[in-house]
Amino acid sequence: MAFARIASVVLLTGSVALAATASFAQSSPSEREAAAAAQAKRQGKLPTKGEEQYQKNALKRCERQPAGTAREACEKRVLGTGDTTTRGSVEGGGKMRTNTMQVPATEAPKN
Repeated sequence: MAFARIASVVLLTGSVALAATASFAQSSPSEREAAAAAQAKRQGKLPTKGEEQYQKNALKRCERQPAGTAREACEKRVLGTGDTTTRGSVEGGGKMRTNTMQVPATEAPKN
């Protein structure tokens, strides 16, 4: 009886491993990257640079915005200044930062 139980456990484990391999092959590159990062984090191999480096990287991404209002809004979202609100969490899938700015209205099109 004990032998039968062990055999079924091995069989079950083999099918789970096969299913995991099949689902991994069908996942997108970003899903595989996320899984690899999660595994590295569990193993303590994911280096973190800290909040200061995060802010520098985020501000560098803002440099790709056109100069003016768009870039200013990006920088305010990153720094949390102005009328910036943050919703969500990293655990929940990500943080969303919004910034409200007043801009002059343009003339309405004439028909």
